[in-house]
Amino acid sequence: MPLYIHLFIHFILAVLVGIYFGWRLKNRWLGITMGILGGFLIDLDHVLEYFLVYGLNFNLQYFIESRQFLTSDKIRIYFHAWEYFPIFLFLGYLFRKQKCLKIIFFTLAFAGAIHLTTDVFINKYEFKYYSIYYRYINNFSAPQLLDTADYQLNQEYKIKLGI
Repeated sequence: MPLYIHLFIHFILAVLVGIYFGWRLKNRWLGITMGILGGFLIDLDHVLEYFLVYGLNFNLQYFIESRQFLTSDKIRIYFHAWEYFPIFLFLGYLFRKQKCLKIIFFTLAFAGAIHLTTDVFINKYEFKYYSIYYRYINNFSAPQLLDTADYQLNQEYKIKLGI
């Protein structure tokens, strides 16, 4: 699937989650903002990953080619983690009497969970791949996290790019 379609799906679903929670909790703009933050801007961890590998020397072509993952053989993507869902749900419940905080935490929880669910299907990775704990115990190592076929494709792509 082309990247722009993948991102479009994330954006539309994030906005829909935001509209839903904003409508339910009577603050449409806060809901939409949190929906976009939790369901679309979650992908900013790919940018973070890039800077962890290359420092402040940004090259758009390298970023689009996902060289940050290929060069480091690491998959950190810190914002892509199921573990945030129960934390945000708990915080939403804890602050349920404070309307703005309730909207923020519930919308972040569900927008993030929908983002990860779509990633599981679009990227064809197992559910556990989107656990930060699972990635941590595997040292964020691409060879350990990816199945053999996917890792082999990465190696072939590295050769093609001359990495």
